[in-house]
Amino acid sequence: MEPVLQNNTLLSLAEEVQQAAAIECSADRSASSHFRLLGLLDRLRLAVESPTETVRRLIYQPPQNAALRTVIDLEVFPLLTQHPKKGMSATQLAEDTGAERALVVRLMRVMEGLGLCACAEPEVYLPTDKTIAFTQPIGRDGVPCLYDLAVPTLVQLPAYFREHHYLMPKEYSRSPMRWAVGQSQFEWLAQRKHQQALFNSYMSSRRHGKPSWFDVYPVERLVQDAEDHDGAAFLVDVGGNQGHDLIRFREKYPDVKGRFILQDLPQVVESASVGEDIDAMAYSFLDPQPVKGARAYYFRAIFHDWPDYICHRILQNTVSALRPGYSRIIIVDCVLPDTNTPLAQSSLDIQMMSIGSGVERSECQWRELLGAAGLEIQGIWSASPEMDCVIEAVPKSV
Repeated sequence: MEPVLQNNTLLSLAEEVQQAAAIECSADRSASSHFRLLGLLDRLRLAVESPTETVRRLIYQPPQNAALRTVIDLEVFPLLTQHPKKGMSATQLAEDTGAERALVVRLMRVMEGLGLCACAEPEVYLPTDKTIAFTQPIGRDGVPCLYDLAVPTLVQLPAYFREHHYLMPKEYSRSPMRWAVGQSQFEWLAQRKHQQALFNSYMSSRRHGKPSWFDVYPVERLVQDAEDHDGAAFLVDVGGNQGHDLIRFREKYPDVKGRFILQDLPQVVESASVGEDIDAMAYSFLDPQPVKGARAYYFRAIFHDWPDYICHRILQNTVSALRPGYSRIIIVDCVLPDTNTPLAQSSLDIQMMSIGSGVERSECQWRELLGAAGLEIQGIWSASPEMDCVIEAVPKSV
């Protein structure tokens, strides 16, 4: 057996896990304490694993993902949830899905290993508390959406870097995805209506049950001293898709005066049902911002899709519309810590780089990007280390 970390390190980690687990089971549990416990468990596993065991765990993740993608296609998880007590046999699953029984057995071994089902007796499968997530949009739509969208490019990513001398992709038009499959992310989705629907469903599901940006950000910073007549632009949601954020904001703050404006491409805003108190406006953030002097210009999950030069163009188009001393930019996006970056966030960064030369930025990178556009950060707010942050930026003081 290969050597592992020293016993005192392992025991110390186990003690930290025990203490964090006690908090998880107490009234003091919070998003931050939960996130810390997960991080400690990852560290504990690494401490227990031998180096070879770590290698094996990592190199067999691709077949696990492929098996999961296949099981989603077979719609196995909804079938399991219909039989919560007795479960379903491999024979029953084969009959209901049309798959060969032997294939079902082999796929379900992987699902059991991933904790997505239980196997109380040979070739009989029961749902677990994780199974239900794969019958809902987060798993049912998220798995095929991201697998089909990203994997063909990720498979070619090492070859892309070899051919491009290991230089980071910096142009959207020359992203690894365009090099590998001949299309950008948005072009690929636009030509595949089913995949676009999966993508929209998954993106919506990621926000389900999580606080909105205005639950994290102190909204009084916007409301205080804002112009209170109906003609003044209060909040402009740039690239806001169907306007869900504006609708929720209006529901929570119905007394806030001013105009609320949803901006997106013409084909997007044409289908948006936002109500009479929200103005839908066709607009591309690659063009100068037509709404001048609004209290706030809001961007949610926009900048991580794009390389720096396009982000700079978007910011410059917005800065030109700001009223000094009054307007500000609100950005809701990932802010990576400069050290000990969570694996999920660093993995997402690689994915964004591959499909569109996008970037998940650290706080230092955000300050650099915004500073180059003449902006300075006034504050960063977050409800949890794993959630997107809210960044407020204003023009630099002269």
